[in-house]
Amino acid sequence: MKNLNFESYFKNTNTQYCDPKYVITILENILGKKLDRIKKGIKNKQIVVSNEQIEEYLEKTFEEKDPELKKRIGSPKPIRKKTVFEWTREEVKISSQEVIDSLKAQQYCFEPYTLEYFKRYTNIIRNKVLLLLNIIEKIGNRDSQSIQDLMKELDIQLDENGNILKDDIIRLITPTIYNINELNKKVNKANKLSTYLTFKISKDSLYRDDWSEGEIYPTESLQTKGSYYGYIEGNVPFTDNQIAELKGEQAKSMKKWLNLK
Repeated sequence: MKNLNFESYFKNTNTQYCDPKYVITILENILGKKLDRIKKGIKNKQIVVSNEQIEEYLEKTFEEKDPELKKRIGSPKPIRKKTVFEWTREEVKISSQEVIDSLKAQQYCFEPYTLEYFKRYTNIIRNKVLLLLNIIEKIGNRDSQSIQDLMKELDIQLDENGNILKDDIIRLITPTIYNINELNKKVNKANKLSTYLTFKISKDSLYRDDWSEGEIYPTESLQTKGSYYGYIEGNVPFTDNQIAELKGEQAKSMKKWLNLK
């Protein structure tokens, strides 16, 4: 994601802490719309294509782009009782063409897990955005009492007047913008029927490539405690205090493990 420039928003502030309304004002300014419209847009950004629509599109495209291939694929295959070693040169040629045809025809086949992947991926992102927007709204309206546990978990510091650190404003807005952009891209891609000609995922293909399902989706949490050493886009960055705490926990775990050896 392109780096966001926050300097212009803070040029008139000389203290570490800002009025909490800044977190809403800056977000609205970057996105060019009010918070209520932002939230409504996120909720309405949905995948609307169905399995049936995709299958119909692929079938129609197959007929239009490769009618000869479609005809060959649909034709009855000759029964070969002989072993491969007994095939004639013509039978070998025909068999090779069948393999090529089968591979080429795969682009017109629909893998249902592909749509499932898009839906699951966008649901995770949408929930993260709505959670971040809720935090921003609560803090910006000085109504953060109901999210105290979450703020403590994210190490978001307010002063006695409810003002928020500049760094925390940046920490909240940066992943919010990233996830909104990611949601828009994924939903738009999923709703474009031509996507399913070239983009295909199946559970079998994942396992063959040594991937687990969890590895292809973004994290559902706002922070991943095991990765303090590397910021994950879309997550709230760790504070220096959080990093120091996590390093301390890792050192304790390592010491305990060494003592067990």
